[in-house]
Amino acid sequence: MTIQASVVTPPETKTIYEYTDDKTLEGYWDSEEAITVVSFGNNGITAVDKFTSVGEKGRKKAEFSGTWHGNEGDRVICLYPAVDSYVGRSIFDDVSVGDPFININGFSTPSAPLKHEDTGSVSDVDLMLGEVTVSGDVAHVYLKHLFAVFRIEVTLKNFSYEASAASPYDMAKINTIRIKCVDPDTEMDDWDDPVFVVSSHLNVTTDDYNGYTGMPVTDEKRPLDYYLLTSGNDSDLYLTNREIENGKVVEKTFFVPVRFDSDLKAGYKLHFQFGGNYFDYKTQSREPITVFPNCDKQVTIEETLPLENGKVYCFKVTI
Repeated sequence: MTIQASVVTPPETKTIYEYTDDKTLEGYWDSEEAITVVSFGNNGITAVDKFTSVGEKGRKKAEFSGTWHGNEGDRVICLYPAVDSYVGRSIFDDVSVGDPFININGFSTPSAPLKHEDTGSVSDVDLMLGEVTVSGDVAHVYLKHLFAVFRIEVTLKNFSYEASAASPYDMAKINTIRIKCVDPDTEMDDWDDPVFVVSSHLNVTTDDYNGYTGMPVTDEKRPLDYYLLTSGNDSDLYLTNREIENGKVVEKTFFVPVRFDSDLKAGYKLHFQFGGNYFDYKTQSREPITVFPNCDKQVTIEETLPLENGKVYCFKVTI
């Protein structure tokens, strides 16, 4: 069977993304791609098949071929990335015949460090889902993204690599970001979050009560953590004291994939918390830190901001 796959706009498809002047991400299929075709009935999954596509890099539409092992009357969906790919094994737990649901994990582990002006961070974890319609030996699927993208412009003005007399943070480098939301009207601890999702599951049965709906069910919400530029100690997101005195700034832009199950409601506090590592003279080693002093940048949501999968939201912060 052949599956013709395209993606509901916006944006159009995977896997090479370009940020356009109208503040959207436009994507294209790479030369070699794979999807997982999951068939299911009333009691759960009946078949898990891999379909592949080889073609010109940058094409808008791709045809995937493979052998389908499902049953007549099954509902059929496609998952991207393929569940047996490197990223797929991190995003999805084991997907097997008989399972009534598919677990979907967070993006922090499969995502590589987010690079400056590099939309590849979106390609790394391009989670998409679509239901297949079959016509003879040809099937069609429109894949929908299951995440939004935050485009974060960071301007560094006052973050010093060198510690002041009262600071223990010497040779400090920023290379992590935590994105969290706070509802000031609700008592929350550091791991609570009213918006951002780190784990969920997709029901894959045709049961009327708890069957497939096309949307994951949230299992856990908490702040989102990512590396910036590097997962080691080589980040260039810092300034020396002399550079600060001379008015130098460092500007970086990051594309961050985010999963959510709620809008950013009026009154919510959206935090961009920057951490990394520094040299600790007591231990004579570099030590991690989640949030450097004065690096918790807060945005108050004045009017409710609806979040939609597949869309890009732009934020600017100055450190």
